Amino acid sequence: MTSIADEIICYAECVNNSDLLPLIALLVVASLLLFAFYLKTKTPIQRVSSFAGAQTSMLGAIAVTFSTMECGRMLTIEVYLAYVLISTGIMLFLPGLYYRILIRHHNAKPISDIVDWADDFVNALSEDSQVYYFDLAIPKAFATGKAIFISIGMLEIFDEQELKAVLAHEAWHLRHNNKTPILRQLSLMTFTKFRPGQELELMADRFAEEIVGKGALESARAKLV
Repeated sequence: MTSIADEIICYAECVNNSDLLPLIALLVVASLLLFAFYLKTKTPIQRVSSFAGAQTSMLGAIAVTFSTMECGRMLTIEVYLAYVLISTGIMLFLPGLYYRILIRHHNAKPISDIVDWADDFVNALSEDSQVYYFDLAIPKAFATGKAIFISIGMLEIFDEQELKAVLAHEAWHLRHNNKTPILRQLSLMTFTKFRPGQELELMADRFAEEIVGKGALESARAKLV
């Protein structure tokens, strides 16, 4: 069975003797540059496209390298190919799939069915976001992926300014999801009574205060169970 050390030696020999070495080097450099851009950029579309581009470039480099191999099957390269494909798929599709699972789980409906201003308000703060309501008597709101969920209980006891404070708070989380790891994007950012020491919640509160005022935010929190 070929060892990893033998595979590495084979890689080096085959690539060094190949006419495709410049192409492999170009693809590797492109992948590294795109990944560096992914780490620095803050725009969601740019982050997705740069990460996918980095993975695709590395996949291309691996494919070209594989074509130069003269040492038979390469387990290491096959494992990495699987990693690239799986990790890219998770990054691109799992957050969107997760909030759709929540929609079905809570039997959530578009809030535009009962509140005509909520979607426009949230989209002005976080583009391409959606707001849903679900049947729960307890006042509750949370956000994940690109969706905000509001309970019927909250809609019944909160006035318009208080609802805007809640939506602005959750919209801040949606706007900053792209700056956090994938597991953070899959977590639920829940609007609850004030809990000291949580920096992200404080930042979301400050944003909501800038949008609707401190009074509306404090009034909304006071009504929570």
